[in-house]
Amino acid sequence: MAYMRIDKKEGEQYIRIIKSKRKEGKVTKETVYSLGKVSDYTPLQLQRFGTKLFELGGGDPRELLEGDIEELGRFNYGYYQLFSKIFGFYKLDKALDRITRKHKLEINLTNAVMLMLLERLHEPCSKRQNFLNQSDYLGLKPVELHQLYRSLDYLSQYSQLVQDLIYQPSRDLFNQELDVVFYDVTTFYFESDVETEGALRQMGFGKDGKIGNTQILFGLLIDKHKQPIGYRIYKGNTFEGHTFEKALDQLKAQYHIKNIVVVADRGMLNRKNIHLTTENNYEFILGERLKSLPEAVKKYLIDIHHYTQTWVYNHQGESITVRYCTYKYEGRTIICTYSEKRAKKDKEEREEKLRKAAQLLKQPNLLKKKAHHYFLTSKDKTNYVFDEEKIKQNQSYDGFLAISTNVAHLKVEEVLDHYRHLYQIEHSFRTFKSHLETRPMFHWTDKRIEGHICLCYIAYTLLIHVQNKLLKANIKLSENQIRKALDNMQVSYIKNKDDLFYLRSASKDHIDAIVNRMGLKKLPNIIPQQEIKNYL
Repeated sequence: MAYMRIDKKEGEQYIRIIKSKRKEGKVTKETVYSLGKVSDYTPLQLQRFGTKLFELGGGDPRELLEGDIEELGRFNYGYYQLFSKIFGFYKLDKALDRITRKHKLEINLTNAVMLMLLERLHEPCSKRQNFLNQSDYLGLKPVELHQLYRSLDYLSQYSQLVQDLIYQPSRDLFNQELDVVFYDVTTFYFESDVETEGALRQMGFGKDGKIGNTQILFGLLIDKHKQPIGYRIYKGNTFEGHTFEKALDQLKAQYHIKNIVVVADRGMLNRKNIHLTTENNYEFILGERLKSLPEAVKKYLIDIHHYTQTWVYNHQGESITVRYCTYKYEGRTIICTYSEKRAKKDKEEREEKLRKAAQLLKQPNLLKKKAHHYFLTSKDKTNYVFDEEKIKQNQSYDGFLAISTNVAHLKVEEVLDHYRHLYQIEHSFRTFKSHLETRPMFHWTDKRIEGHICLCYIAYTLLIHVQNKLLKANIKLSENQIRKALDNMQVSYIKNKDDLFYLRSASKDHIDAIVNRMGLKKLPNIIPQQEIKNYL
């Protein structure tokens, strides 16, 4: 059995781990490990040894405290510890410090932006509420309310610098060559219907289904791992296809990228965009509007007898089989796929519309603007009936999906796989809208709107950075699982007699996985007040 012994020698005390053992009927002692002189350690380090041993014996460290114990406060340390480290990885803190010095600002941009980021990642709310919540976080320096608003103005001014700083480190960290870029647009709406001529906020086709609200158009470029490449903001009444040229210009001018495949949805498909992609030496994979193709092409593509080849892929643990055929048209290859699962979904959606149409027929006053969406027709705009020809025509497209490409060096299966990953950008938009609550927006000037979007872009980058690093270690955590784990990374600020210290909460809900994989310092159970800064 091993035990600790303190030996005195020449005026010094030495710590040794001794083990007793019996040999030939006699008990002997041998040194298992020597910890050196007692004077080599500070009293605090020795106390930690004792606390740890007490814990290993099943004791609660709080039992070692004496006298009246008072909790002076409780703080979250996880959000700041994790995200300030990633913020530094992208050198955003140094950039904001340079901007602070350049403009001789009285505010500290790094502190203000960090507070807004932590709140956006923790529990999105107004800037005023950000200001009120800042005392919840350990490690943050105090920020005034007006500093938060002014910081958005500078994020707007330097939004391109932010995008540039984020782009290259991600490539280096994950050892990725940028070969495929996914591009799409979405809308962020405002709780307002007031338009100002020339401003970003305009009425337009909203992808959130918000009719009567002003909005902006947000174009996002990501790679196949959802790592951000860049973004652009457009007026709310901009047609999404018209944003494609500027997105390509950004790739070409700022990142000097060659030999790249651009993947985008149907909204980007028009002659001009295809020409621009080819002109810039980019290859494309674009969603094709099957119903808009010439009759001869459509007739060939929806004839199931032409579908002799199959492609099998896995999606969320489920094996999906897709049949496909190809057709050469106007310098590009159209790949049309057929899926029984998709056919079933298309049929269910049509039947749901027909049920809705039957209800609308009972209320003709509601039909004037909606009839064509529900397979209804009328010659005099008063007496509506089902459009049987349109229903039959719609049914003929069940299960079919077409894409087009000018990529010559990829197999059809590879092209299909690239296009399948376009759902990643839909997930990214969902993160912006739901988890980070980018909309509805309550800023009214272009500058504040641009600053708010830049802030959300940084928050998205930090979150995806965590997910991708965990994924490389085969740890797959959702945004909410990460949020829950960070929520539980708390410390209590304790007063015991004249001593002030922090007591860490227990590790649970993936905390250890995040701490270890992200290279964070694990807090001891008890941390003296003056030492807490060493862990943040």
